Amino acid sequence: MRYRFRTLQQSLFAYYSAVFVIFSLIVAGLLYVFLASDTRQRSEEQQKQLGLSIVGHLDQEVVKMNNFSMNIVYSNLVKEHFSHYLAPAEGTEQTMLSDPALYKDTTTLIDVILAIISSSNTAKQANIYDVNGKMLGAGLFNGQLPVDLKQRPWYKETWERSGWRVIRLLQGEALPMPTGEGKRDEPYISLTRVYKDGNYVSQGVVEILQRADDLFQHLNELQASNQELRIYVLDERDVLLYPLPAASPAADAPTGYAEEMKLIQHRTSPPETMQEVNDALNDSKQMMTYMTSQETGWTVVVMQSKHSLFANLNRMALIFAGATLATLIIILMLSYLISKRVTLPLHRLQRIIQKTGENDLMSGQDSGQLLFKLEHPGSIREMAELNDTFIRLNQQLVQSFHDQMAIKSRETEARLLALQSQMNPHFLYNNITNISIMAEEGMNRQIVAFCGHIASMLRYISAPGQSGVSLSQELEYCERYLECMKIRFEDDLHYKLSIPDEMKHIRIPMLIIQPLLENAMKYGLGDTLPWKLHITGELDIIQETWQIYVEDNGPGMEPEALEHIELYIKKLQNVDRMPELEINGMGLKNIWARLKLWYGPAARMCIQNKATGGVSICIGGSIRKDQGGTYEYAEKIQNNYR
Repeated sequence: MRYRFRTLQQSLFAYYSAVFVIFSLIVAGLLYVFLASDTRQRSEEQQKQLGLSIVGHLDQEVVKMNNFSMNIVYSNLVKEHFSHYLAPAEGTEQTMLSDPALYKDTTTLIDVILAIISSSNTAKQANIYDVNGKMLGAGLFNGQLPVDLKQRPWYKETWERSGWRVIRLLQGEALPMPTGEGKRDEPYISLTRVYKDGNYVSQGVVEILQRADDLFQHLNELQASNQELRIYVLDERDVLLYPLPAASPAADAPTGYAEEMKLIQHRTSPPETMQEVNDALNDSKQMMTYMTSQETGWTVVVMQSKHSLFANLNRMALIFAGATLATLIIILMLSYLISKRVTLPLHRLQRIIQKTGENDLMSGQDSGQLLFKLEHPGSIREMAELNDTFIRLNQQLVQSFHDQMAIKSRETEARLLALQSQMNPHFLYNNITNISIMAEEGMNRQIVAFCGHIASMLRYISAPGQSGVSLSQELEYCERYLECMKIRFEDDLHYKLSIPDEMKHIRIPMLIIQPLLENAMKYGLGDTLPWKLHITGELDIIQETWQIYVEDNGPGMEPEALEHIELYIKKLQNVDRMPELEINGMGLKNIWARLKLWYGPAARMCIQNKATGGVSICIGGSIRKDQGGTYEYAEKIQNNYR
């Protein structure tokens, strides 16, 4: 339901406030959306660059390990010692204690590997396995051990790749030799590849071991500097490499660890694109970006709390919300002052108008003009124009008041004119003559009916002033008039009334239809007998209008007379003063003038010659069912004629 404001000031205040507030909120919303989008793009770019930096660092470390293994594989010295001493012929047994040459070559081989390790510092341990169950190690462990190559966790995949590297995460207890540091559970990154001789025949496996903590030292430093940052590294098989399982916050809780793995494996967006995920463990939102290394096939996942990532935006949003609220308060104050400034002169003008009474209208005095100008000698232009408009309106009200008083006087005058028209000597002479003739012929019943009709007609037109009558009353008056004419002309006159019953309750001006019948009797009946009159009615419920048609079978109207009356009807549509009523009967012009008085723009009158002969006159107006006065639409009439 639409709210109605009680005062103009409330309306202006509400509209001004609504416009300013909506505009401010739109600007604030657009600015916030821009800042949020910019912050998100910056955060996404930040995570992307961090991930690429981590991928690049890990690629460098793995490349170093890979180059180390390639140096061993392609070293001629290593090939020579490996083929002669670490892989002897099947069925022979050699030990470093029983064979001094083997001891010398083995120590020489260890020294070569140690030299490579010390020069590059890329790994802690290098192991060479042969297919016969021997292992030569250099680094944290220097020596030879019997090992079942097929039991190593990387054996099958390494052997299947036939020379391509394989990277695995191994716990310290999974190593075949002691590390020499007393940490059997310390994890290592293992890089293995098949070792081949000069004929490209697989001879064994080269394994490079690097402490996982050393490989991921850069990641540890990054997370230590930012507690909200979480970094994960997955290998090609989606096995978690970092953080190390033993160092994972949820390592002691298998369910929590599973949830963590499910979270980082939930990668629905394309690589290098930030996405939002729900961390069920911490009941928080996380922003995650991942990228995959082309060198290692590892996937690096960078994750950060949404709250911390957008902390600056949240602080800015609070500041912005406060500034917006303060702005809205100022806007409301300005709206109030503006609306009060605009309406204050109107309130004063309202008081002046209220002082304008009936005596002022009767005398035509502009009582508010001087007072308004004295109170506002420096009024703004719009207010000055409003003052001038008020003065002109006051003058028009005086004239309208006089016109309204004249309307009732003219209605009374119309009744007197109708009475005079019906009581003219010619009318009385004809009827008295008819009565005397009927008396001589002994037509007592017709005389009684004739006198009754005349008496009813005289009572109707001489009734006290009233604001219109029902259509049924007017039709009864018309029918008595036609009955008198029927008694006079007998079978030479035929008439028919076709009025719907639902029309008979509407109110119309008094004496608006009978003059049409009288006009038809006077001008519309020709030499051809019988004379016919047909009165019909139409009611439009949707448009709420009514129409009455009066048709005769006479000779019709002369074109000049028809053009004259049509011009009069058109001219009276927007006339500012009503014409004087004529004494010579209730003519068509008077009928149109009274219709305009009653119905204003809804009044209708149409006159035309019928193709079959005769004239058709149509009058109409809007439906008025109430019992109000004739002047109930005086304001509308004023608007139509001013």
